[in-house]
Amino acid sequence: MSAADNNEAIALATRAAAGDTHAQRRLVERLHRRVQSIALSILGNALDAEDATQVILMEILKCVGSFRGESLTGWSDRIAARTAIRHARQRRIHGLRFEATENLDNLAWSRDAAYADADHARDLRDYLAQLPEARREVLVLRHMLDYSIDEIAELTEVSPNTVKDRLLHAREQLRRLIRRDRMIDQSRGNA
Repeated sequence: MSAADNNEAIALATRAAAGDTHAQRRLVERLHRRVQSIALSILGNALDAEDATQVILMEILKCVGSFRGESLTGWSDRIAARTAIRHARQRRIHGLRFEATENLDNLAWSRDAAYADADHARDLRDYLAQLPEARREVLVLRHMLDYSIDEIAELTEVSPNTVKDRLLHAREQLRRLIRRDRMIDQSRGNA
């Protein structure tokens, strides 16, 4: 982020914290897509992600007074990750499970495809949705949001060794899923 962008973000956050509804609306518009992508990546389905996105954006507006001029994206990512994880915990506790029914193509992800060389490559979110929730959470926090092992442990309230174990198994499971699809694609190509 350039110095001008950072100054604009600081000014926008300051006006939003002061109650300027136009600034609050602009802040929400600026962060909505990224927050939605984070929520979807952590929660694994569109219905839960949409609910969590609304909660995250309200949390951002509630906390905007604590923004101290660091990266607006980094600051909002931390709030989004914590809130999405809390939403996932609440969902687990209440036993609510929804199936994803919405088209996910309109959501941004910085790493679009799980593998780029296949003719029928699936979106990475398709693979993430197949992972158990705890593994998906740590994988997204580590590789999408660049959190450290210790930060992930704090966010997810588990030990650093548990985070490492979940990351290891998540990566292995992701590799197996990708290899399986490659083999299926190759067998179709030979048929």
